[in-house]
Formats: sequence, C-alpha cells, structure tokens
Amino acid sequence: MLEDKDAIQELSFSHDGKKVVFDRCRNEGCQIQVYDLETGELAAYQSSKNERWTMGKYSDDGKKIAFSVIPVKPKGGLDLGNMQIAVMDADGKNYKKVTTGPGAKTSPTFSHNGKKILYAKAAYIREKGRTPAAQYDAWEINLETGAETQLTFCKYFYMGYLSYFPDDEHFIYWGDMPDEYEGVRMMDQSNFKNKMIELGKKGMNVIGVVVMKGREMIPRPYHFPPNTFAQSPLLSRDGSKMIYEKSQSGEFYLYSEDGNHRYVSGGGSINSAAVSPNGKLLALISVSLKINTYTILDGKLQQSLYLPCAPKKITNWSIPPKYKNIYKMIPEEASRIIN
Repeated sequence: MLEDKDAIQELSFSHDGKKVVFDRCRNEGCQIQVYDLETGELAAYQSSKNERWTMGKYSDDGKKIAFSVIPVKPKGGLDLGNMQIAVMDADGKNYKKVTTGPGAKTSPTFSHNGKKILYAKAAYIREKGRTPAAQYDAWEINLETGAETQLTFCKYFYMGYLSYFPDDEHFIYWGDMPDEYEGVRMMDQSNFKNKMIELGKKGMNVIGVVVMKGREMIPRPYHFPPNTFAQSPLLSRDGSKMIYEKSQSGEFYLYSEDGNHRYVSGGGSINSAAVSPNGKLLALISVSLKINTYTILDGKLQQSLYLPCAPKKITNWSIPPKYKNIYKMIPEEASRIIN
C-alpha cells in the first residue's frame, strides 16, 4: 500500500505579508498553495498534467506571480533540463513562459519595478546523486525585451535565496561550492586557491553570502562573526533588514552593522525560510510539515501551521497549552483553484 505523502517546501510571502506561498506535494501531485494568515483560507495554483509548477513568488504590487515550470516526461519523471521561468497574473490569467533554452531554472524573483526577474540556472543535470542539478549561476531576464543575461560565472553546486536590493541593480544570493572562477576550475586546486586569496585581499568572496551589481562583485557588504558561515540571506523589500542562517544550524539571525547580530528563531531541520516584504515576519518550514511565523522584532511565535499528517509523523508531537490558539492545521485541500 502506498504511504500517503504530504510535504511542503519553497516558502515565500505575498506582497502584503498577509499570506504565505509554498509548494505542497502529495501522492496525486504538487501545487503552489497560498495560505491566508488572517482568514485561514487555502487556495492553490494548479498546473496541467504535463507540467509541475514550483517556487512561486509574487511581484511587489501583488499583480503577478513568477514561478518555475518543470515539464513532466511522457513516461513519468521530471525533465529538469528544460525547466523555464513563467509569469502569470495573480488571478491565474495570462500564463506565459518567459525564458527559453535548456537548464534547470530556479528561485525566480521580481525586480521591485516588475520589469526584470532574477533567477538561478543550472548548466548541468546530474544522472545520479541527491542533488539533481549543478553548475548554477545567476541570470536575469528583461520582461520588456525578453533578453536573458548571465550575471555570475562560478558554476555553483548550489545557489539560492536571490533577491534584488531597492535599486534593482544590486542583488544578493547564497552560493556554495563554486566549480570555477575567472576561467580557473576548482580541480586546478593551486591556481583556484590563489584566485580565492586574491579575492580575499580585495575584501571579496564567491562563497557564502554574495552581493553583486550586475556582473560586478561588491567588496564585503556584510561582516559576519568569526567561524560563522552565513547562508540563506533574506532581504526586506527596502533592503534595511537582512536575516541570515548561521552555519547550517537552522538558526536565523538579524544582521546588525554594529556586529550585535540578534538571534530571531529557528534551529534543527529547516527546509525553507522567508521574510515578509515589510521586514516584520520570519517564516520557517521545518521537517517539510510545519510553517512557523515569528515577529522579527522580538522573535515571538505568531502562528504554527501544520499539515494534517504532522501529529503522526513528528516524534513526541504535542501542542503546548499556551500556544493552542496559534497552532492551526493547514486544510487537507485547497478551497479554490486560482487559475
């Protein structure tokens, strides 16, 4: 008998911070779902049978949603090598793929003016291994001209958490295990190390949290504590707040220029994280079964949303009496399909 599957991942907020957006996968397939934090309504964007939609992200004005489209192969399985970025009206109308060509394209995010989309693109699809794609770089598409531009040239093993700063020229991302820099491959260990040393002397690094302006790397915009590998940067809409994960711990901190970075929340197995556009809320998916939201100001738990299967799958599940009013079960099914 096939075990019932129900899991969530790929988290983001709506433009006004009143809803959370996430992928939800079950035995019958996957949807981009939208949960209203005020009313508890669950809605969904449903792809056709020959596609899977993932990684939904609303535009700043809330009028559009961008997402990745993965073709489903005729005999089953996902065709990651032909993923595209698509845009659709928030009400589900005017669906259009905006990128072309091969490559796994992930993590789309609108520029603040809505004229561009930043995304990560993998040049290599792996046949084996836990990570299905590699050699990621940042790309940008101009929605008015259709021009696609490569912005980084590092061939990362993993790349994510891309966001524009308010000027729509600077952007931030997290990159891990680059395979190349300025034409020197990592397998050429001596020369690659020298390249990294040269970068370090200029106050730059291609590993971890990186800030760029177009194709230009910005020297040390953030200073993290010693022995901290910062990752998963989350940027508020105005760029004034940056939340980062400390050294794969699942713990998220509010960055401060004075060095007093404040722990907000988290810890353990965190699958995805997001900050509300106004910089007031942090949301975390844990063990693919729960979404917790916290106020960044004081780190207090605001809501704990859980899948119906969570009580059975999470060891020692219990709802503390003082939190019973903020624990809310995500409905079994969406009450409406948006598109």
